[in-house]
Amino acid sequence: MSSGGATLIDVTFVDDETGQPFLKLKLPARLLPSAFAAHTLMALGTDDWAVLRATPGTADEFIAAGRLELVMRKVQPVDPSTLLFSLPTVADEIPQVEEPAPADAPVFRLTEDDWLQLELIPTAQRPQVQADLDAVQAVVTHERAGVGFKQLHVRKALPAPFARAPLPLADLRARFGPERPVAWVDHAGVLTGCFAFTLPSGAVLYGQARDGLVVALGLSALEPEVAASLGLALIDWCAAR
Repeated sequence: MSSGGATLIDVTFVDDETGQPFLKLKLPARLLPSAFAAHTLMALGTDDWAVLRATPGTADEFIAAGRLELVMRKVQPVDPSTLLFSLPTVADEIPQVEEPAPADAPVFRLTEDDWLQLELIPTAQRPQVQADLDAVQAVVTHERAGVGFKQLHVRKALPAPFARAPLPLADLRARFGPERPVAWVDHAGVLTGCFAFTLPSGAVLYGQARDGLVVALGLSALEPEVAASLGLALIDWCAAR
């Protein structure tokens, strides 16, 4: 073997499923990584393989030894038709993330997919959501596969439910006390214009406001009495009712 970047390494590729070598090559050390992280991917021919174990594990060691054994597992392509959605519907628009929340702020966190799954809207707007409800019902009825759904309906019919029935954020603040910020569970930043009120039951009334007016409103749990007290309709989107 020559020295430096041209050093040739005897590389043995072992199939993890059979435990047998399936390929042996002499490769320049410069073409190999300095270390193999878990499930490093390598293209061999027309297939992709994941490196499960490397012996020795670092470039210094396999250059010194002049050999390297890689235990591999072929990456099986995923058929998109077998992928399932965990929910039958999601909102089309979700809030954007802004600056990080203050360190001492009691932030209400939820996932992007949970945004407005229990939605409060003015009762006069109920006819406007029927098309979305019908679409979600079709997914629930015809697209269920085990614990998931083969299709997903993205709700777009009612992007501004309070446009014709203004609801000042101050009215909610007067009834439920000071609000707290809202954030996604996997992100440090709070959501732009969003607020959350903890109800006596422990459920959370949350939403988004612009210029002091509510533009979206939801609940973290089914609380029909809260909707009734606000004179609003409660839509359970995932149940299509």
